[in-house]
Amino acid sequence: MRRSDRWAFAVLGVGVAATLGGIQLAGMLDDSSAPLASESESCPERPGGGARSDTRYVERGEPYRGDGPHPVAFNLRYAQVGNVDVPDQWKPGQDGASPGPQLVACVYQDTAVPLKEIRECLYSHFVGTPVDPDHATKVALLKASYIVQLYEAENAKPVGRIDAPGAESCPAVYKAGSGGAIFQEPDTRKLQAALRPHIERSIAP
Repeated sequence: MRRSDRWAFAVLGVGVAATLGGIQLAGMLDDSSAPLASESESCPERPGGGARSDTRYVERGEPYRGDGPHPVAFNLRYAQVGNVDVPDQWKPGQDGASPGPQLVACVYQDTAVPLKEIRECLYSHFVGTPVDPDHATKVALLKASYIVQLYEAENAKPVGRIDAPGAESCPAVYKAGSGGAIFQEPDTRKLQAALRPHIERSIAP
């Protein structure tokens, strides 16, 4: 074999190996056994984006069909709020128990709302004790409004968007170290009224 032929054969061998390596890598990247992402990662960073369809909701979510109420799981990752109050019959089972969620509600604080102090809130230093105005922690309540994007749990298909204003009352709990200010929580009555058509509707199979 001529020297030039040996070089050509060697280059061809490297090319084939690289091609096979690329095929193997592509197969690994497309491995259907890859672990599912956490449910907390299902929502897009901004309202209006596409939700992830590779989270554990794929396993736990149930079809958004039949008569309501359709259980909804709330994702507050981008909301800067600690709680959303809804009726018990709207909630999915805890720790994997039935019923599984049919909807995922991604809650966002509306960044278009100007930062403005609404009122002052007073909190006791000890949970469950009456508030003494002379010794209470004084916290500024800041104006906030919320956007809720609804998606089907099992396939991440968008269902709708609702808007909810902030509640006028002070949040029940203030976390120490929040910098002396706290945002309004979603107005419970108005939020539930906006969600009700999506949660209590009947959907044909």
